[in-house]
Amino acid sequence: MARHRRSFHSLRSGIVAFAAVAFATAKAARANNAFPDEFSIHFPANAPHRILLGANFGLLVSEDDGLTWRYSCEPWVVSGSNAALAFANVSYYEVTADGALLADAYDIKNMTRSTDVACTWPSSGGSIVGQGVADFFADPNDATLVLANVVTTTGSYIVASHDGGKTFDAPHLLDTPDLLTGIEIARSKPGVAYATAFSSGSAKFYASADSGATWGPPTTFAIPAATEPRILAVDPGDDQKVYLRVVGAISDEIRVTSDGGKTFLTVLTTDFPLSSFLRASDGAIYAGTKSGKLYVQPGGATTFDAPRASLHLRCLGQRRGTTRIYACADMVVDGYSLAASDDNGKTFQPVMSFKDLLGPLTCAPVQTNCQAHWQRIQGVLFGAPDAGQPAPTPGGSHCASVGAGPSALLLLLAFSFRRARWS
Repeated sequence: MARHRRSFHSLRSGIVAFAAVAFATAKAARANNAFPDEFSIHFPANAPHRILLGANFGLLVSEDDGLTWRYSCEPWVVSGSNAALAFANVSYYEVTADGALLADAYDIKNMTRSTDVACTWPSSGGSIVGQGVADFFADPNDATLVLANVVTTTGSYIVASHDGGKTFDAPHLLDTPDLLTGIEIARSKPGVAYATAFSSGSAKFYASADSGATWGPPTTFAIPAATEPRILAVDPGDDQKVYLRVVGAISDEIRVTSDGGKTFLTVLTTDFPLSSFLRASDGAIYAGTKSGKLYVQPGGATTFDAPRASLHLRCLGQRRGTTRIYACADMVVDGYSLAASDDNGKTFQPVMSFKDLLGPLTCAPVQTNCQAHWQRIQGVLFGAPDAGQPAPTPGGSHCASVGAGPSALLLLLAFSFRRARWS
C-alpha cells in the first residue's frame, strides 16, 4: 500500500513483460477493507481497543480506540534502519489471529514480523527469502498458518508458513505459468481458501478445502480486455460467497460467487476506480472511491443503492462484532485522515488527523530508531526543521523525502496509506 498502483496488462510479451506485470501487481490491491492504493485499517482480535493504520510512512497504533496515536516508522519496519528516509516501502500489512503483525516490502523482497505491537520487526525466513511476495494472507482461525503467493519471471506459486509467518516452507502448493493476483482464507469454515490468477484476458479462480495444501482445477471466465481479477473478500459468514474486484483502467466491477467459484454475477460497475470495500457485520456491502462516492448494498438486499456523496475514501473497516464503520479520508480535502460513522455510512465524524500523531511508539527500539524519521515527518506536517538530513536518494519513501510546506503536505496525503484488510 505503497502508492496508487494499478496494473492493467492484457498484452505481455515474454519474460521481460511478465516480470514488469509481476512487479506492478505486487503493489496492487486485495482484500479486507481496502486497497494498497492508500490506507489499511486493522482491528486485532486479541486487543479490543487497539486500532492499526498502515501508512506510507509507517504503521500507526492507537491503544485507546483512536483517541491517541503513535507510530513505528517505515525504515525500521522494512529493514531495521534508523534512517530518516525509507529506501523501500511496505506493500501490505496483515494481522494474524493472535495479533502478530506482518509487513511485506516487495521493493527489497523482504517480509518482516512483529510480536510486540510494532516495536521490533525481524525478517521472515525460509523459502520466501529473496523472493517477490505479491500477496499473502493470515488464516483468521489458525494463528500459525499464512499463505503467500510468489511471482517470478516465469510464473507464480503459493507457499505456506506454519509458524505464523516466521518461516515459509519450501514445497510449492500451487504452481502456475499465469500471474496469481490474490489469495484469501475463509473465516466461517476452517480450511477453505481461494486464489485468483489471470493471463491474456482470461481470469482463473482456484479453490482449496485443505488450507491450501491442494487446489482443484480452476474455474476460468472471461473478463474485459486490460483488466485483472482480485479477491476483495470471502464473506465472513459464508465460505462459499466470495467478492471479486475486476480492476480496469478507469472503472471497476464487483463480481460475486455464491457457490465457491463455479459461477459469478456482476453486482456493481463503477465509472471510477474503487479504493475501499467492506462487508459489514449486518451483511451490508460498502464500496468507496477516492472521488467521493460511496456505494451501499443494505443487508438482505440484492442490489446497490444509488451512490452517495461521501468522503474521498482510502479505506473502510469495522471491528468484528460492532456496528461502527471507520473510513480513511483525504486529510487535505476532507480535513482529517480517519473518520467513523454510526449511521451506516450516511455521515462520518472525524477521529484522527495525521497532525494528531504524538510521535514514535514509546518502546525503546522505536524511540531510538525512528527519531530522525519523526523529525522529517514533522517537517512535512508542520514545517519543522528536518534535523539537517541529507537530500533524499532516488527510491526513497515519498512522504519522508519531501520538504516542508503546503506542497509537501499535499504530496504526503496524495498517497497517504497503502494497504488494508478487515480483521
